[in-house]
Amino acid sequence: MNLHHFRLPFRLDPNTFSALKSRNFTLFLAGQSAAMTGVWVQKLANSWLVYRLTESPLKLGLVELLANAPIFIVGLLAGAYLEQHDKRKTLMVTQFLTMLHAVIMAILVLTNTVNYYLILILSLYLGIVSAIDMPARQSSILLMVESRKTLKSALSLQSMTFNLSRLVGPSIAGFIVYYAGEGLCFLLTAVLYLPVLYVLYTIRFNEMPHDKKKHHMINDVAEGLKYVKNFYSLKTLFIFLAIFGLFSYSYTVMFPIFAKDILHGNSRLLGLLMGLFGFGAIIGAFSVASIIRLETMPKPIVKVSVLYALSLAVFAISPFPALSMLVVIPAGLGLVATFIATNTIFQTISSVEMRSRVISLYTIVNLGLGPIGCFFAGTVTEHIPPQATMLIWSLIMMLASLYLFLNMKKVNKEIRPIIRDLDKTS
Repeated sequence: MNLHHFRLPFRLDPNTFSALKSRNFTLFLAGQSAAMTGVWVQKLANSWLVYRLTESPLKLGLVELLANAPIFIVGLLAGAYLEQHDKRKTLMVTQFLTMLHAVIMAILVLTNTVNYYLILILSLYLGIVSAIDMPARQSSILLMVESRKTLKSALSLQSMTFNLSRLVGPSIAGFIVYYAGEGLCFLLTAVLYLPVLYVLYTIRFNEMPHDKKKHHMINDVAEGLKYVKNFYSLKTLFIFLAIFGLFSYSYTVMFPIFAKDILHGNSRLLGLLMGLFGFGAIIGAFSVASIIRLETMPKPIVKVSVLYALSLAVFAISPFPALSMLVVIPAGLGLVATFIATNTIFQTISSVEMRSRVISLYTIVNLGLGPIGCFFAGTVTEHIPPQATMLIWSLIMMLASLYLFLNMKKVNKEIRPIIRDLDKTS
């Protein structure tokens, strides 16, 4: 075969890694890779600790809920706050407070003074900090790269880093918990936050001058919601993403049930399913960076969201572990590609003065609705077979994709001029 005549069925974007040209972003990504590994180390250690202390799935679920619920209240306020304050300094504070949580947990565990109620309080504390930190991180990325044309590259690279840490972190944590206990995991997490704090201290963001006038935060939140409501493309994408986000993260609840009861496996099978899902997520992040083009959106979003729903439907009816492990790869690809692509559109078409508020709303529908959907999935599965639950969830997500597809023409008409203007000014 003559390799000179070989052609890929798609054209790779030459700007796939363009965000790495920015020194600030490259340093930030390096620091975040350490911090996110720490996050996943802590997640596994915390879950294991809670279950070891309580042996109660309900109490474990309550910890997760408290760690995510604050985003519904704090998230929108955080977006309004970030529009008027230095995002780099805000991130330094939130990352320090997150590190402090790990330090406190390490001390409590290592001194054998930890208990369930202290974990609940600290989970709520971490949830409040995260509700500010997440939109701050998302809306800061554009301030570190050269232009909005490199935003897709930056978001995709950040997601690849996140999903690589999801593969590495739990493996490290499992080893440490087995040989040394949870306390060392929390201590390691605290240490892994030091690089990102140093990076945030040294780099600079390309922030616009902040309006010195006093703002009423509630009015700013209302203004942000009104902006989304009156911007047809944003409103349509948010409706799609709210439905998709509510039902898409339920795999975290359903995979353990399928691994044990449907596929008759053990924790090793669950680890393989989660690991292969993470592998697919890395491919999805790379696909958005290198294949999916900004000017073709939102059509690719429809495709990758349908891919996720169909993959889960096949997983639901699969009686074979090998097929189940194979099909979670495109599932991971579809889920991550859907969220990165929509995030790219949100940050690209939103006005500068509204971007943080739009991203805080994105964070709510992306991460805030997921735990509610997980709780809902667990409740429904108490009454019907897990295969039926997953098939219903897949159907609902396909209907959400159909909604976006039916509105695609009008969305394209509105965002095309914005993207064309971006091409001219970049």
